[in-house]
Amino acid sequence: MRREYTVFEAPVNRSELEIGPLRSSIPSVKTIMIAGLGNPGPEYEETRHNVGFMALDAIAHSFKVHRFNHNRLAHWAAVDLALCQGPEPVRIVLVKPQTFMNSSGVGIAPMMKERNILLENLIVIHDEMDLPVGAVRVSFNATAAGHKGVRSIVDKCGGKGFVRVRVGIDKPRSRDCDIEHMLSRFSRSEQASIIDAIAKSPTVVRTIVCDGLMAAQNMFNRKVANS
Repeated sequence: MRREYTVFEAPVNRSELEIGPLRSSIPSVKTIMIAGLGNPGPEYEETRHNVGFMALDAIAHSFKVHRFNHNRLAHWAAVDLALCQGPEPVRIVLVKPQTFMNSSGVGIAPMMKERNILLENLIVIHDEMDLPVGAVRVSFNATAAGHKGVRSIVDKCGGKGFVRVRVGIDKPRSRDCDIEHMLSRFSRSEQASIIDAIAKSPTVVRTIVCDGLMAAQNMFNRKVANS
């Protein structure tokens, strides 16, 4: 049973975000995979390192996906959506790898191969310590920059030519505390910022898919002052 993240318990404009699924018999002209990164298990729920999972749950809610399929490598769901203007639907494949963060590519690569998904049509959502809490950045063909989950995808999926949505979780005060920081939960003062970032993730994805990478970068890659 999918757990509802308490971090999502905030009002959002559902009429703007929710998009009804089309009948699966309509042929898709394009398939996009959206992968949210995190660690499986209740001990990791709502931690900073799992913002990718949180964002994917928000996207699933927005796209009216209520159930994920499970296998040993990933939780996944597929839906055809009238996501963009025009009659052609887009097939969206949502994936939460269950191979733990540092082996994220092990869970994603087989599904990409099975569905013939191009690397350029992969969108990966993950945490970013080099951004303040709640900041969002969209990038393409960027280096892993020390993120082991991204590095695994680069190694297993054929390179770095995919889109990344980086969600800020801020840095720890000491670099010796990186792991403790990533596996910690957001403080009360950080809740509003991370809720806002998670709630906007469906709009980020829709902008990337429908309007293009540059439009998404112009809209979301704004500098945010670190408090």
